[in-house]
Amino acid sequence: MPPMPRARLAALALSGLALLAACGDTHLGVSPRVAVAPILDSLFVGDTLQARTARYFDAQGDSQATGPIRWASSDTAVLHVDSVSGELVGRRRGSAVLTAHANGITGSAFLVVSRALDVSLLLDTILLMPGDTFTVPVAVRVKGGGGAAVWFRAPANPYFALDSATGRDSARVPGPAQPFYVFAATATDTVADSGATEVVQLTDTTGGKGSFSVLGTVIRRARAGARAVNYRRLGDTLTFRVSLPVGVSGIAVENIVITLRDSIRAPGTFPVDSISPSEVAGPNFVCRPLRPWALWSIQTTPLLRGLSRHGGAITITQVVAVAHGFAISGRFAFTGQRSDLYDDPLGALPIRGTFVAPLIADTRPCR
Repeated sequence: MPPMPRARLAALALSGLALLAACGDTHLGVSPRVAVAPILDSLFVGDTLQARTARYFDAQGDSQATGPIRWASSDTAVLHVDSVSGELVGRRRGSAVLTAHANGITGSAFLVVSRALDVSLLLDTILLMPGDTFTVPVAVRVKGGGGAAVWFRAPANPYFALDSATGRDSARVPGPAQPFYVFAATATDTVADSGATEVVQLTDTTGGKGSFSVLGTVIRRARAGARAVNYRRLGDTLTFRVSLPVGVSGIAVENIVITLRDSIRAPGTFPVDSISPSEVAGPNFVCRPLRPWALWSIQTTPLLRGLSRHGGAITITQVVAVAHGFAISGRFAFTGQRSDLYDDPLGALPIRGTFVAPLIADTRPCR
């Protein structure tokens, strides 16, 4: 069975995040808003759900009479919604933004429609250095519960080997991105998803590469650059930062940043702690980090951020000498709490990624 396309799903995920950030849901206490709950939701193809909850809040954050609501779907081929009753019907695999318009204000939620059996790679592009290993992360959904057989396959190539039973990806020699596939099967159905492994070997402190996924009800996947630095904290010793910017026309429109309290000199696994909106708003959260933290940001209006919660980690798998410095490879996983929904469990976004990056030392004063 051929691999299932994801380009449309990824594009919808990005546009949906932008719409959720731009709508009234992100302006609590600043402007009137319509809050749709839950903001992330899912159903299977053929399922029918009753209307989601929509509440109107004034500029002071007080709940007021919502009045008549007009419902709409951004993609009626994926998700049908009755404009008056708000009843939802899943039509085909994909994602859509559900909007509720009331009192002149529009609120939104994001929904994904899955097949009765679905398999998704949680990280579809894996960046490794020769000698690295990584277990491909997948999610399988089966309507009604129950298990499914899962296996992996990669075309013959000299660059990496993929264990068919476990998904253990072993990098061998540098080479271009090569495809791999994951399959899930029950007694009545088989589905597949596809990704790629790229084995990267840097020769100097340029050309880093990264990939990451932001996981909610919908998976947002991105390719990025990667760069790491051991830099001097204000009035203190060296500390470490790695960034994975996604550029459009030379401008970073999305980014992952992970900062530790100490510099990186050797492989190891390092915890990622929490950072709060008030700390991010402070003057020195980069130049004087109080603890290790991470964040994801995307250039929407207003800026949307996922701030790390306690319990994440970054693993540096290799540190090798190259011209003008070092090169490192690694992977990370943390939960990014949306800054506009910092106290809402539905605002938690699992984030993970891999990278091969140059590592330089910068002893200049941090600015």
